[in-house]
Amino acid sequence: MDNLPREQKLSGPEWAAARKRAIATLDPICAICHKYIDVELPMKDPVTGIWNSLAVEIDHIVPRSRGGAMYALDNLQMSHNICNRRKGARMDEDYEEQKVTNQVPWSRQW
Repeated sequence: MDNLPREQKLSGPEWAAARKRAIATLDPICAICHKYIDVELPMKDPVTGIWNSLAVEIDHIVPRSRGGAMYALDNLQMSHNICNRRKGARMDEDYEEQKVTNQVPWSRQW
């Protein structure tokens, strides 16, 4: 990656306020998979301590590692925990150049 800024550190209280504002303002639809998000699900299962993959997570549209605004509501979107982990620091533009090919042939030749 070409001369990207160093990853910015989140401030606990400021991030908590931005996260709360995003959850209260944005529609509970995952920006990545476009499915409903139950914002009441805890991040971890209280009994087992296992991370809940469908819990709400606030994602940066332009990642912090690419200089995106850390607390601005217009740079935040809701996602599932697992969707956000899969996305990582990628942006929509990263996928524009990729060609989509069908891995399964549509032929009926046996």
